[in-house]
Amino acid sequence: MEHCQPETVEQWLVSILSSSNHDGVNDDDGVDSIAYLRVLEAYAKSKIAGAPQKTEYWIGRLERMYNQAAKLYLQQCTSTSNSDRESHSSENASTIDATIMPSADYEVQTSPFAKFIASKSTVSNQDIIQESQNTHDNHASFVISLQPTTECYNAVIEAWSNDDDKVSVVRSRRWLSKLEEGIHEHCPFPPNHPLRYTLEPNARSYDLYLHSCSRGIGKQNKVLRQRAEEAEELLKFRTSDKAPVSIRPTTDSYNYVIRAWTRCRREMCVAEKVMALVREMESIQRDYIKRKHQSAYGDDSWQQHISPNTKTYTMAMDSWIIVAGLKASHWYSQQLELNNTYNQLSRNKRNAAVEDRQRYLGRMNKFDDGSVEMENAASVLQYIQTLENAGRADINATVIGYNTILSGWARLANDMRPEIPLKSEAILRDMMESYEEGNKNCNPDVMSFNAVIKAWSSTKRSNSASRCEWWLRKMIKESNTKMEEQESVAVPQPNTHTYNLVMESFLQLGDPGRVQDLMLEMDASDFVSPNSESYSKVIRAWLHDEMNNQQKHVTLPGLSCENAWAWLKELLQKEKEGIHNLGPAPDLYASILKTAARTKSSGDNILTVGQAVFWAMRKSRFGINALAYEWLLEIGLKVLCTPQNHNRREAFVKSLLEQCCKDGLLSTKFASMIRSLEKEERSATEEGEEEIVNKYLQNPPFPATWNRNITDNNKVLKH
Repeated sequence: MEHCQPETVEQWLVSILSSSNHDGVNDDDGVDSIAYLRVLEAYAKSKIAGAPQKTEYWIGRLERMYNQAAKLYLQQCTSTSNSDRESHSSENASTIDATIMPSADYEVQTSPFAKFIASKSTVSNQDIIQESQNTHDNHASFVISLQPTTECYNAVIEAWSNDDDKVSVVRSRRWLSKLEEGIHEHCPFPPNHPLRYTLEPNARSYDLYLHSCSRGIGKQNKVLRQRAEEAEELLKFRTSDKAPVSIRPTTDSYNYVIRAWTRCRREMCVAEKVMALVREMESIQRDYIKRKHQSAYGDDSWQQHISPNTKTYTMAMDSWIIVAGLKASHWYSQQLELNNTYNQLSRNKRNAAVEDRQRYLGRMNKFDDGSVEMENAASVLQYIQTLENAGRADINATVIGYNTILSGWARLANDMRPEIPLKSEAILRDMMESYEEGNKNCNPDVMSFNAVIKAWSSTKRSNSASRCEWWLRKMIKESNTKMEEQESVAVPQPNTHTYNLVMESFLQLGDPGRVQDLMLEMDASDFVSPNSESYSKVIRAWLHDEMNNQQKHVTLPGLSCENAWAWLKELLQKEKEGIHNLGPAPDLYASILKTAARTKSSGDNILTVGQAVFWAMRKSRFGINALAYEWLLEIGLKVLCTPQNHNRREAFVKSLLEQCCKDGLLSTKFASMIRSLEKEERSATEEGEEEIVNKYLQNPPFPATWNRNITDNNKVLKH
């Protein structure tokens, strides 16, 4: 039953309960808490949608059944005690313990076993007492078998800890708190009763909760930090002298707390917190080894389970990289500020002194750029290699550790640090050489190559795009060669993200033709397919080309906008066909409209594209907004500005205005452009002002329904 689907296990339990009902036994008789536990564990490990709710349903049903059985047991004991006292006073019989030997007279009147006892009229009184004793013991055993155990509640905590719902951490805490209360909150047995039981959390209970609050669910950094601090406080309690031995932490406990801190991606103290925990683990390990040689364990035998492993040190590297990225971002903004200051000085002084530039460059270099933290992360990786060479079986320098370093350098890469891609390439080549020498743990995967390509793309150098494509071609060529020769592949095949990174590099270079070629290559490939991001990049590439007025890759003005719209239409068609879960983002419609409105091209093709995108956006699941109306009006007024197009412009504006008012999206800017158009026409005609004003837009106050759907108060039309 361990590998069965949770629905199958649930049906098994339901069938047992149903058969018990058909046999005339009370609901849920014939099963114990272990049967419920099987269902709880099945759902807890399944990670399917609705699993936590299922576990709460079954644990609630188990609690209710236990309470009912316990109350019936207490009622039977009380009635039996009263019946025994009456029998003693009337017959001067021997005293019988009321809690374990109910009377036959009472059994005839109230007990479920009345008919059985009454039928034994020829049986001696001693036999009846013995049989009542057995019945009482069986009832007590049944009550004990229904007691919810700590493992049952752990299953509920585990189900919530594996769920992605935002309330999962709160729900996990709720069930852990129920265990920490110590006694079943609705336990019907009085104090000191033999069947009164106590619930206590164990080490796994706390580890499951730590797993829940360290997953990083949610995006609010304040919440993530609070969870990390709570996890750390919980760990301190478990290592204190007040904590019982049953909840002492393990290596996984420390790893969960470390992971909770690494989820705080905006905190400068992450590395400090993580390294303190790692050093604490190492200290506990050393102390235990020292006492082991001295044969003095004491009550600290739990410390043998504390030992930093590969995951621990990998997260330590990640913590250094988090801080490096934060410092690098601050350093980059300072670089830009100082560059702008120097450029202003250069404009004020035609011949800026060389020492001025050196002085500013010297100030730039004083800012921390994250290199020190990256060196610390690299030293952790070297320490892992040292421990592995020393024979630590639980520590290995794997591809995950190398990828962590590579991703860190890729995060620090920018146009002011051209040396970073070279460092990334050196690390990747070391991985490839180590793998060829027999270290299978260092086999670079596609993430390794993607990190190097991303580093090149982020530097935005003149050779960045060509270098990115070189690594792409290397991956394709060598992976295909190795597969044909049926040898172990040291170079993996590229994936969709690899192509997207290379496309991004050519987009930064301003070469939409190459971006489109890579898109077509990916679409024709047998091992990789484009995703929505791929379409977004080729659309953005053509829009950037339109705005930059390069027009190197087209022959007619506005054709870049047409190409962008053509790719968006193809994406919409793919979405309609349900291929590869493709679909556009709302900003793609807005980007094409905005570009068509702001480009210097003013041909009819620009208006055609604008109208097509506008109506496509209107029909989409995203709907239209006030900005779309503003941009389409701007496009129409630009394209139809000549006297020859006066009638077309008038019809276009009236139709668009009518539709805009009907949709309730008349904004301040839209009305302002209409008023400007009326003033232009007034100056070019002899018609009266009243007639011109009322041609498009009536005099205020305007109906409130015209802007009812505008959510931005700054865009609401003021009367």
